[in-house]
Formats: sequence, structure tokens, C-alpha cells
Amino acid sequence: MHMHCRVCNAQANHFATAKILSKYEIEYFRCCDCQFIQTEEPYWIEEAYNHAIIRSDVGLVSRNLKLARITSRVLNVLFPKAKSCIDYGGGFGLLTRLMRDLGHNFSHYDPMAENLFAQGFQASDKDRFDLLTAFEVWEHLAEPIEQIRLMDQLADNWLISTLLVPEPPPKPDEWWYYVLEGGQHISLWSERAMHAVASRFKRKLVTTNRGVHLFSRERVNPILTKIILKKRTGRVFDLIRQRPSLLPSDHQKSVETTKPLRHDRN
Repeated sequence: MHMHCRVCNAQANHFATAKILSKYEIEYFRCCDCQFIQTEEPYWIEEAYNHAIIRSDVGLVSRNLKLARITSRVLNVLFPKAKSCIDYGGGFGLLTRLMRDLGHNFSHYDPMAENLFAQGFQASDKDRFDLLTAFEVWEHLAEPIEQIRLMDQLADNWLISTLLVPEPPPKPDEWWYYVLEGGQHISLWSERAMHAVASRFKRKLVTTNRGVHLFSRERVNPILTKIILKKRTGRVFDLIRQRPSLLPSDHQKSVETTKPLRHDRN
């Protein structure tokens, strides 16, 4: 059995079966060309999103702290002139809040989750930004090209996190990143699939085996970029071009918008 690859439209052949959400036996397919792995049509996806963040994602906070530092380096070193950024698929808004604390003008966008930490900084999908982050998002995309097309309209530069499928490709019971208990990881990316996206959307790609990938409109230094994208080697850049935190001004804005209306007394 086969289907069309959702990234490059080549033939994707049956690769494996697995049980997700402890109840549905589903099929996975692997592309003959770009090696992208996808599930069958995800009829269970609404149920999988009964909770936007699954219970087993205990690394959410530490992941956001790490990615906030990496994103700050990318902006300070590679895109120092960037004025506005969007966190696409930003969950509860934690990364947007962290980035604003670090001095970067971030807005939050996620129709699937409640914005708890970045209220007042909600982005519109009609705006334009200098950098788009999409952390732990691409593995959730049911229609990758259509959804990446929206990212293309939002920003020239994208900073993505998702783990690449190892070689040889593991079966679902051999790799935790399928996250079978959650049912939300329906698109698993190979490096070739990443390059296919870069080619289609005319971006330069720098990727790392740490799961962080930069798609840029203009060419950046790939060696410098790889150093910046890595957790440990990139620390040398943490003190470069630090920006003043937006926390005080954000607090003042929040206070002003929550003050009760005052009525003049005659």
C-alpha cells in the first residue's frame, strides 16, 4: 500500500504500523524520494488535541529556556536589525514571554492553545515579521506544505526545532519521538525533506544534529550558524549585543490596559 508524500508528492510506501493513544492501530508511510515519514490520514487528531500539551511532555519548560537562549543568539548575531518576530505554534506563550524578557519584540500565534504567558502580544497571521520561530511544530503538521506556505507569508527567516529521523530509520517502537501515547506527531522529518522545503520556498538551510534548523532568505555563514545553534558551543555569544529587557515596558502596558475606567464626577 502507498500514498503520496505530503512534502514532495512522490510515492510513500508502507513503513510500519503502531498503536497510538493506546487504542488506534495506524500506518506510517515513508517517501521513496525525500524520506519523509507520515501517518495515514490522521482521523484521530481532534481527540489527540483534547489537551494541547500532552502529559508526558515534562521537558516543556527546560526546552523553552534552552531555545530562548539559542533564539536570542540568532537574533543578536545573525539578524541584529530584526525588529519584530513571531512564535508560530507557541503553545501557552512561554517562549514569547521569555524572548520579550530578553529584549526581543516577539508576538505569539497558536490557534490550538490558550495564550497564558503572553497576553496582549497576540500576532495576526496577516502581519509580517523578520523572524519566525516554530519549535516542536513541524512534526504536528497535517498538511506541511500548506502550513509552511503560511510561514513563508509571515517571515523571510524561520528558526525551527524538530528531531530528524536517524539513519537507518527506526520503527515506531524503536524511537521515542513518534510519541505514540500522544498521537500528535504525524510528520517526521528527514534531512532530505528539510532540503526539499528549503528548495521549494527558496531558503538557505543550515541544520544541526541537535534538532534546530535555520531557514534564511539570505545566505548566512553556515559554520558560525551551527556554532550558534548548539547549546554549549553557542554560549560564547550570550553576552554579545544584549538588548534591554522589555519586561518593564510590558508590565506598564499591562497595568495601563487593566486599570478600571475612571468617570469624571460632576
